[in-house]
Amino acid sequence: MNNKTVIKTQNTLRTFITCSVFILLISRPIYASEGEHRDEDTRNAEFVLISDNMAQKMGVVTQKVSAGQLNITTTVYGNVVTDPASLSHVRARFDGMVTKVNANLGYKVKKGETLAIVESNESLKSYPVTAPFSGIVIARHANEGELSNGQVLFSIANYEDVWAQLKIFPQQLSEIADQQSVQLSLSEAKLNTTIQHILPSPDEKPYVLAYAKIANTSGRWPVGAAIKGLVTINKLDVAMMVPKAAIQEFEGTSVVFVKEGEEYHPVPVMLGQQDSNNIEVLSGLHIADVIVSQNSYLFKADLEKSEAGHDH
Repeated sequence: MNNKTVIKTQNTLRTFITCSVFILLISRPIYASEGEHRDEDTRNAEFVLISDNMAQKMGVVTQKVSAGQLNITTTVYGNVVTDPASLSHVRARFDGMVTKVNANLGYKVKKGETLAIVESNESLKSYPVTAPFSGIVIARHANEGELSNGQVLFSIANYEDVWAQLKIFPQQLSEIADQQSVQLSLSEAKLNTTIQHILPSPDEKPYVLAYAKIANTSGRWPVGAAIKGLVTINKLDVAMMVPKAAIQEFEGTSVVFVKEGEEYHPVPVMLGQQDSNNIEVLSGLHIADVIVSQNSYLFKADLEKSEAGHDH
């Protein structure tokens, strides 16, 4: 073999090795060198590399780790009920004959609007029966030619203010009291309000009833609807907390993805108490670490996919 042939063979081999190493590198999970670890005991060497522009397009949201306050809650259930002050059963002032009816079931009426005309039996004079407040006619029992005779002619309700009626069972009584905060939810609607009253339930039921007022101008809290309430029973200050959505299970451990430049590292964490939105972090993170607070599952999926490819 002459020198030219040897040089050509060496160049071909060198090119083959370079290409093979490149292919191997891009098919493996990315690892940081030892010098890149801020904390050798808690930082995972494996990470996802992604540009800030691409992360934004993927809907990735980050935030800094900080101290905070957990709202410890207990769950209760109940229904939306009519505000007693916004329900009226309208009667005629004097017995007599109903000579005219102006309102029907479902009509929206204003305060002072004439609902019906009644002719008094004693004076034989006609007088109006009017709406005590603005609202909706939810029942009508008045017909022309009938006698009023003290019966309810109309029922009117105003649903702009309603109440949450929540069942509190004996094991919860020691934790729940007047003026405690409660978050109500119905489908996608959520509302923060306060327990105003706790009263015995009727018919000797094995629970008491807590009432919380709901502003219902939107109409999203219909009377009779089943609702869920989270009553705040304690407020707990914690040294570090993160959104629950930031936590992922990776390789059998709870992790949070920490952003370092354009690298996202799965960092194992020890967790403590939690509320409906946030969870205490006992160890693994540092104050001011930048973590993925939304869509962190994307990084978990990427690492698992990379590992699966590497195994093969």
